[in-house]
Amino acid sequence: MTEGADVTAYHPQDLAADEGLPSHQGVHAHHAAGLASMVRSRLKRPPPPLPRADAALLKAACAIMLAGALAMGMALYLTTRHDENEPVAQPARIGTIALMVPQNLTGAEADDSSRLVGMVRLRLDWPSLGPAQPQNRQRLLVTLSPQDKVNEPQTQLSVYARFLTPTVWSNPGGLVVRGFRKGSPYEGDELYVSVPDGRGFAARCPLDNARPDLDEPCRVTFRHRGMDVNIRFPRAIIADWELMLGGVRHTIDGMMR
Repeated sequence: MTEGADVTAYHPQDLAADEGLPSHQGVHAHHAAGLASMVRSRLKRPPPPLPRADAALLKAACAIMLAGALAMGMALYLTTRHDENEPVAQPARIGTIALMVPQNLTGAEADDSSRLVGMVRLRLDWPSLGPAQPQNRQRLLVTLSPQDKVNEPQTQLSVYARFLTPTVWSNPGGLVVRGFRKGSPYEGDELYVSVPDGRGFAARCPLDNARPDLDEPCRVTFRHRGMDVNIRFPRAIIADWELMLGGVRHTIDGMMR
């Protein structure tokens, strides 16, 4: 060192003394201020980006969760929709035969939960054989009842035969037509029968324009599954008699329990 030069050593204690603080308190305050500044600078830094693998895993997890939520929502929607569209069924009994009859085929009110006993009436749309539509005038009125001997095919034909005229003519659908004599109980009607003997189909229809007040003037009765089935139907569809009988039989089969 050079003689005569004033050499002064700096110590934190001297700063504390200059600020009028005890030496140990000044040192602690200086360190605290530095630490706070470091924390603030680190908080201001943006978070480091995720590694590529972690980012892909996160996206896949989100996609799986979203797909699961969509699938659950769709399942709930379809279940609710199915329940809403499922027709209410009414229990029915005709003799010893038990049925579950879709309420929308009976024309009953939606809140009618009564039990059908002894007889069942159906109103079927033609040609769909679903619930009758108000705007469609072509429908089938079907009555299911216990068996009665008077409705046996052979009995019906033998009764009709006593009052038929000898004239026979053909009709579309492979049917033949016979008229009834004047003064007979069936005057004004015609008998449509299947060949060769009418056992497959025998329906009575009024002459053209004889019953303009009825949308279903024709009637046929046959046996199926231990019941008598009576159908009233429009004359215009008589040529489709095989489809009609087959469709009604299929509808009844679906109600058997």
